[in-house]
Amino acid sequence: MNSFLSGLILFSSFSMRTPNDVEVVKDDYEISIGFKTDKLYAKRDWERERGEKYIDEEFWFIFEPKKIPLYMKPAHVNKSSRNLKYSKLDTRFKKSIFSLGHTALVAEDKTEQGLSLGIQYKKQINGSLSFESKFDAYYFRDEIMNQQRFDIEEYLSLNYKISEKLTLSNILDYNDVKGVKHYKFKIGIEYKL
Repeated sequence: MNSFLSGLILFSSFSMRTPNDVEVVKDDYEISIGFKTDKLYAKRDWERERGEKYIDEEFWFIFEPKKIPLYMKPAHVNKSSRNLKYSKLDTRFKKSIFSLGHTALVAEDKTEQGLSLGIQYKKQINGSLSFESKFDAYYFRDEIMNQQRFDIEEYLSLNYKISEKLTLSNILDYNDVKGVKHYKFKIGIEYKL
């Protein structure tokens, strides 16, 4: 358990914007808080968009058996702001920065099985600046309904280390899951315990 929580980072961000709808008089906002390690991630957003309030949640963890190049990643996502809720389990073989495997996705009481692949890359540019990129692609096919779908998740982060415990993060998060496309670009602060 100690290694599971080692390197725990707390993060938060806040944004305000003018609503796209001129009839909405209150500004839109988003408050995000969460914590993460290399193997654990939990985040909750409170937001108001076009006058409507939403709560978005995301949680996942990674289990990697010793001596086997395999990992399992259960995840739960509830983005009420996008009317998107699902749980999934990725089981993949991992070699260097690449992964390939199977994904089971449960949404709206329907289970889908698919192929998944990913690329994850981290680079320390200098003593203060680092870069992280994650790309995951999923292919789902329904033989009975003769339907197929590609889902994509992309995450880019440019981080500037202010001190040993404080980091400024510039994040782009893009998702196209179950036909629901959405991206988020934000600047946040991270605190390492």
